[in-house]
Amino acid sequence: MRRPRFGASGNKVLALLAFASWLLLVVSWVMSVYAYPGLPERVALWTSVWSAEATRGERSAAFFVYPIAQTVFFLAFLTLARAVFFQAPRPDSVGRSSRVEGDERLLDLKKEVFYLGLIFLNLVFIHLQTTLILVSHGLAQGINRLYFAMLLVVLLMLIPYYRVRRQMIGVGSR
Repeated sequence: MRRPRFGASGNKVLALLAFASWLLLVVSWVMSVYAYPGLPERVALWTSVWSAEATRGERSAAFFVYPIAQTVFFLAFLTLARAVFFQAPRPDSVGRSSRVEGDERLLDLKKEVFYLGLIFLNLVFIHLQTTLILVSHGLAQGINRLYFAMLLVVLLMLIPYYRVRRQMIGVGSR
């Protein structure tokens, strides 16, 4: 007896999640490039989560450290995930694919959780960059700690989310 597949429109959802993660990366760069010319001569270069005092310096390319780091992390995680988690099915000795339906569902779940993680990682970097822009203009004192903490909590909640969803689709531990 076949179990009903959770998220029969899974490919559409995965495509939307992947698109959203790439879109947030682009939004971060557009926001940074758009805001840079309007920044004052002395800008916030770093703001701490624990103190309200921001490190200031002359407006320079150092302002783009967060979008550059975001891009590096994004591409590194994407490459790592494709190499480790999203491997193509291996053919057996007869040349047939050895992947079964449970493996497909597990792979889709891994992709879903991974893309959700990328989305929230992008939101963390966007929040940091937006904070630098607002602090530079004197419109904020520092990082919104509650929002920052919520982003981190959501990232951490993806771990139990993955485990519960894996149990729901009936795929055992590997």
